[in-house]
Amino acid sequence: MLDISIHDNRIISYEVDCQDRRINLHTQFEHSEPTEHTDAIFKGVLAYHFAHDNFSNILFNIDEIAIDKLIKKYQYLFDEGSKYAWPGPWNESINTCVQHFQSNNARAFELNSSYGLYGWVIAESYRLKTVGAMNCAE
Repeated sequence: MLDISIHDNRIISYEVDCQDRRINLHTQFEHSEPTEHTDAIFKGVLAYHFAHDNFSNILFNIDEIAIDKLIKKYQYLFDEGSKYAWPGPWNESINTCVQHFQSNNARAFELNSSYGLYGWVIAESYRLKTVGAMNCAE
């Protein structure tokens, strides 16, 4: 059985469910017949950041990265966010962020794009799921 891939998938939509702490990226791969639809599902989300959504986003991949490495890479976001209790009131330093995420069994995932949106999600889990054709209403 082939692994599920999101390489070169276009993001059709994404949902952030604050109450259930879940993010779902709905994607499609348009270079096959029939068009493939895949959801990237993050559960137990503790923090996320998306940037440069140009409404035509094409994913390259989603890679797991060490939490401390991700936080150091995006330290400027955490430093600025601490003024607004983002991503939580425990954001007092890089060390407290790492400790908070590790104590909640979180993992870090970086979204890399070929075009448009990029970012990251810190969550308890991530998986890809193939789905039937999406019915997008206008």
